[in-house]
Amino acid sequence: MKPLVIAATTLALAGAALAQSDPAATAVTPAEQAQDAANTAEQAADQAATAADQAADQAGAPAEQAADDAAAAADNAADAAATAADDAANAAAGMGEQAADDAAAAADDAAASADSAAQEAADAATEAAPVTPPDVNAPAISEAEPGVLSSWVTSRRIWTTNQPSSTEWVDPQLEERPAEWQDIAKVNDIVLDDSGQVVGYIADIGGFLGIGAKKVLLGENAIHLVTVGNDTFFATNYTKAELEALPDFDEKTVRK
Repeated sequence: MKPLVIAATTLALAGAALAQSDPAATAVTPAEQAQDAANTAEQAADQAATAADQAADQAGAPAEQAADDAAAAADNAADAAATAADDAANAAAGMGEQAADDAAAAADDAAASADSAAQEAADAATEAAPVTPPDVNAPAISEAEPGVLSSWVTSRRIWTTNQPSSTEWVDPQLEERPAEWQDIAKVNDIVLDDSGQVVGYIADIGGFLGIGAKKVLLGENAIHLVTVGNDTFFATNYTKAELEALPDFDEKTVRK
């Protein structure tokens, strides 16, 4: 599309150059030169509008409105090209060579505007064309069965049941948290292996508002996610004293 418009404009300019160098062309009047430029500009604008319409047809229904709008702009540019060039040609008939030059310049500008509008039509059609979403194997989560973000996990508190740590964990069915359970820590981060599987948690034991807390590394089965009413937290049979007896977490053992 764009090469057609450029070619049409180039032909118009080449014609003007030949007219200046060829002695036989001196018989052409300024009005005729202006009219030739007007015809060239109008033809280029019409080609641009046609190309824009074709882009709308090829883009499909989702892009049709955007391409139609740009095609209308190309049509308007074509009309403007014809009007401007005709006015300049009329002026050239009475004013001579300078007016003919002005007419040719106006026609070239109008042709360039039509070309730009047609290009915008093609671009709009391309951008608005529908894209088929790929199959990224997204997990089957919903509002009723939501997934869990790591940022949510790392804000959960850890409560101890104050049971002997040798007691086998049994997921309790609770309507309220037992009074003997104690808030002893917070999950600070999640540890993954190279395959992306959760292998453990970093817990902050003690401290105040995260200050002075002892960081320890826990295995994935050391704490258990529990929901009581609207409250979800981690629970463990390990006591606060037992967790505080663990070695400090070594930051060099994980990638950050």
